[in-house]
Amino acid sequence: MNDLQAKDEIQFIQEMIERTRKITAGSWMFFLVWGIVAILGIAGMYALVFVEKYSWIWLNWVVFMSFGVVFSIVYGKKLERMEGARTYAYITTGHLCIACGIAFGLVGFIFPLLKLYSWELIPIFISLVAGILVFTMGGIYEWNLLKWCGVIWWLGALGMVFIHENYRGLLVVPLLLIGYIMPALVLRSRYQKQSEENAS
Repeated sequence: MNDLQAKDEIQFIQEMIERTRKITAGSWMFFLVWGIVAILGIAGMYALVFVEKYSWIWLNWVVFMSFGVVFSIVYGKKLERMEGARTYAYITTGHLCIACGIAFGLVGFIFPLLKLYSWELIPIFISLVAGILVFTMGGIYEWNLLKWCGVIWWLGALGMVFIHENYRGLLVVPLLLIGYIMPALVLRSRYQKQSEENAS
């Protein structure tokens, strides 16, 4: 390999790293929207419990989760067109999100409907899957904040074991604020900074 080829390969690698950073920073909207959607879903669930409309709880979650899925598909395509890159990290993260999304559906809807376990365990299992999602994304993007957020999700799941079943869902709210909303705001700040640097 001559010097020219080596320089070309180094430049290509640097470009791919830069594209990955842009896409990572641009993914802040996913964290923010899913955090808000889940918090609204929890609020809706407890409101329905308060007015004793228990049969509507599933519909509440289906509506909010459907909104999140549709948003993710539309925004994901838009982000891909804007950044014009499908890096290894981008593809891996996409597969991870799909896998964990399916796991969320199974542990949050399908398994309880099949009466494999009662609804009281749903927040614990959801927190375990969320921890896997966030921790692994932190590894892919080499971002320690996300890894720690994943650990916090797992600690939250462990803590729920000792909390009365009626209040476990409420503990998910601070976990969403720490594990989704906070990273979203940090990523948003990075994204704006990168946009300003590219504009100048």
